[in-house]
Amino acid sequence: MITLDDIQGHWSRDWIKAPGVEDHATRVHWMQCGALYADVRIPLERPDLNEARTLIGQSPDVLVHLLKAEGFAGDVGLAGTQCTWHRKINWHGNTEEIDVGDISFDEQGRMVEKGVHADYTELWSHDAPPAQSAYMFEGEGWLGYLICVGAKFVLGVGRPNTPTTKPIVDELASGIISDGAATLFNGLHAVGSWDGASAIATLATNPLCEGSCVLTLDHNQFVWRQTRFDGSRHDVRMKAVAP
Repeated sequence: MITLDDIQGHWSRDWIKAPGVEDHATRVHWMQCGALYADVRIPLERPDLNEARTLIGQSPDVLVHLLKAEGFAGDVGLAGTQCTWHRKINWHGNTEEIDVGDISFDEQGRMVEKGVHADYTELWSHDAPPAQSAYMFEGEGWLGYLICVGAKFVLGVGRPNTPTTKPIVDELASGIISDGAATLFNGLHAVGSWDGASAIATLATNPLCEGSCVLTLDHNQFVWRQTRFDGSRHDVRMKAVAP
């Protein structure tokens, strides 16, 4: 039987293995505090957009590559050795799949997760400084999750109950950039570190956010520094809500 105490802190994925798939490169960060969690997954190889100020004008191939990233957040449920990650927000929209893993631990304290409804195995390494905190907040139709472990954070901001992104991704893969493509990048999932009251992203589903402040926090007052598809920025003031 596993408990919430067993899964607290900052987990980074060493690898995933599934039929026809073995990935040691994707940068995956999952932070857990209490029942709340946030998860972000950024492929190692991505188009070089260091000089870009907007995603407008990028080719469908570039956008499809960026959409290989993942991000989701919510709360967990535990039953025996199984953990269910309830995705209250998901960068790729609603999914029919239920995210359930059977969890065990090896002699080094690493977590072994085996899929219950999907055939995969993941190995996770643990970093759990003593200071941990979790927040939920909302504003302008957005819902946010912020999990902090030490000086690091994982942030997720999205709209709940959005449709799957698959039709838009399929259009992009065929060379079509629809109006819906822009909306995919307006939410955010990111990992980074705090600089005072500013959360600085080091990796993000929207690469235009990397290296910049994505959130400020002051006495439970949240300002999400949204960066949109066209590169414009908008401050979304958000209020804390009870989990």
